[in-house]
Amino acid sequence: MNNLANDNENSLDVEFFQILQDRLSKEFQISSVITDVNGFPITKPSNFTEFCGNHTRKTELGLKKCMLCDSYGGTKAMLLKKPIVYKCHAGLIDFASPILMGDKLIGCFLCGQVLSEKPDKEKFIGISKEFGIDPDEYLEAVDKIKILPYEEIEYIANFVYKISSKISDFTYYQDVGIASSKNLKKSTDEFNFFLENIEETSSSSVGSDFKFAVKNLFLRISETLFKNFKSDDAKIFSINKHISSISNETSKIDTKLKETKENFETMTASLFTDKK
Repeated sequence: MNNLANDNENSLDVEFFQILQDRLSKEFQISSVITDVNGFPITKPSNFTEFCGNHTRKTELGLKKCMLCDSYGGTKAMLLKKPIVYKCHAGLIDFASPILMGDKLIGCFLCGQVLSEKPDKEKFIGISKEFGIDPDEYLEAVDKIKILPYEEIEYIANFVYKISSKISDFTYYQDVGIASSKNLKKSTDEFNFFLENIEETSSSSVGSDFKFAVKNLFLRISETLFKNFKSDDAKIFSINKHISSISNETSKIDTKLKETKENFETMTASLFTDKK
């Protein structure tokens, strides 16, 4: 297992999150990459736009500005421990979504490379000249960028945050094993409740059709990616039963030791009394 963090108690399955990242990027047609707490990418980028990957980031100045924007978004999201949506230097909309394991910050989703409205062509021509990029090629790349209403971008950012943190909690308890069986069951129930109530807990400014599409997406993720991590109620009950049994036996032994100690103290005290 490749981990997001070196600390085994606060780590993620990078392979699993790579698949999750790829699925989210494909479904919403957004770019995405996951970084560690220091801002270094630990997954392969998914669905980067031609505008960013083949043009802006291919120039020295453009790449420098992109890295500064990524650093700004990731740092702010991780400091606030909540997703933030922001505009990059080239006029695209990005969002950063921290990944939490409980209260512990262990990484960050950097997503976006979309527009929230029709592009201002003159503005992009100006940017192309700044970076030394052919204006016609740049505008052709701009026309391929997906346009999403700002409210939908915020909506996606919030759900990436919620689902990534809930999955990281769940996989953590799965890895810990027997000692955390109760927490594993709790995190499973919370995740399923989250999926079942997506529409009820979301923003009223987003259309019902989009909410329904998002709900279906996360349900599919639950049924495919997440199925290998499903808990078995019978197994958890059995584990807890054994834990309780061991605890009872330990308690009995502890009681016997205390009784033995008390008897020994009583006996020695009487011996000393007899001698006096």
